[in-house]
Amino acid sequence: MTKNAERVSALFDELVPAVGKADSLAGEIIRAVSRIGGRFFNNGDRIGIGYGKETCNPAARFLKKHGDKRTGAYVTALWGLDDDGAYEEILDALVGAVADLIESRPELRDTETEDMFVCRDPKEDVDDYDEDEE
Repeated sequence: MTKNAERVSALFDELVPAVGKADSLAGEIIRAVSRIGGRFFNNGDRIGIGYGKETCNPAARFLKKHGDKRTGAYVTALWGLDDDGAYEEILDALVGAVADLIESRPELRDTETEDMFVCRDPKEDVDDYDEDEE
């Protein structure tokens, strides 16, 4: 586990409930980046590619909407990236940027939030892997 992952893991334990959306924007941002990382490391899902469109895109959009310019830039860099090494490296940078954001903006812990899944685009966030194969 990288140092950035350890930072987000500690924030996750503090801010994210066992089930469902977090109560604060800080918690939901942590939940979103954790979903993207978890889907990549456990299932190989990537933002904007195949099944990752369903599993990662809403969380990525949430980070772009509620994060800062730095987190948004990392999400954009990950979108559609199909290189394992590059994806893992940029993902770690995103995780660090999210931890920095939460640690530097304590008011996010008191800000109410929407569920990250409201950022789902029903037209775009569909696994098109089988369509590509035909």
